[in-house]
Amino acid sequence: MALNTHFLTLSLPLSDLKSDPVTTVETALRQRGEPLRWAITQVSEAAGLATVEAVVTTMS
Repeated sequence: MALNTHFLTLSLPLSDLKSDPVTTVETALRQRGEPLRWAITQVSEAAGLATVEAVVTTMS
């Protein structure tokens, strides 16, 4: 069994991030692996999206 590390970029709707941004981001990331670290790197109010860059791990 090996531990794999992945770099991800996600776009999330700003409306989803208003109530509890930490839980929203971590829930979205857990669908792809176990989050190690993440950051909101860009916000586009015009598009209504936030860009999240993250590192997650998966087992294979």
